[in-house]
Amino acid sequence: MAKRIKIVTDSVADIPAELLAQWNIDIIPTFVNYGGQSYADDGLELDRGAFYNQLAHMSEVPTTSAPPPALAQEILEQAIEGYDHIVAIHVPQAYSTTLNNVRLGAQSLGDRVTVLDGLSITMGLGQVVLVAAEVAKRTGSVDAIRDAVARTQANLNIYAVIATMTYLQRSGRVNPIVAAVGTMLQIKPILHVHDGIIEPIHRVRTFGRALDKLHELVRAQLPLDRLVVLHIQNQAGAHSFLESLGEIAPKFTPIMEVGPTLGTHIGPGAVGVVTLRAGWQTRAMN
Repeated sequence: MAKRIKIVTDSVADIPAELLAQWNIDIIPTFVNYGGQSYADDGLELDRGAFYNQLAHMSEVPTTSAPPPALAQEILEQAIEGYDHIVAIHVPQAYSTTLNNVRLGAQSLGDRVTVLDGLSITMGLGQVVLVAAEVAKRTGSVDAIRDAVARTQANLNIYAVIATMTYLQRSGRVNPIVAAVGTMLQIKPILHVHDGIIEPIHRVRTFGRALDKLHELVRAQLPLDRLVVLHIQNQAGAHSFLESLGEIAPKFTPIMEVGPTLGTHIGPGAVGVVTLRAGWQTRAMN
């Protein structure tokens, strides 16, 4: 029997408000902390444009934090109203306590909540969540959602060119020595996100050459079912990169800005892509 299934995720998914509304997806916000205050990264409490404009001039390094279990519980208990089941998909457990806190918050609802590691970030996580919402509406099956999520994750990649190592260095999310060398030599690393692992795969001396390499990486994933171009305060660079892809980009390829929860650690200027290979629905999983 088909269930009425609600999809829930967190702010890191960077899903635009119109898509959240279209698929009736609820958000458990993560938080950005600076100036003695903690702000929910929900697109309302924290103005993304204003935050990024201030970021380079902040004397205090902003930090980020997961939603507390009590908040997750409150949101999940509200979200379940009118539904039989919730599937909650979140930022990788390896990089945040969000997933564990959601599991704790879900205990009050027993087996009516399934919590999954999204194994991706920003609109990579967003694509996993959107696929889950599509399958939930079509099938009403938790098992079908699990399968679709796993297939999406197996065929999903994020590649991102980092404009400056400064923010990664001061966030403590990478080896400080590597970060310092990258800053001195103006190295532009290309990060790869797949299967819950974030790692540098190339180090290029100029931003332009890094974008050329990004172009190659996109081509290596062809044919594509879905593509998203990402940026942080570099919309012109993102548009230019999308134009450079020409006809290999799917007809509907959105350009989206990464939210402050991740942007705090990456910094302005970055350009990246989310790729989902064609045939992911039936491609065999390793």
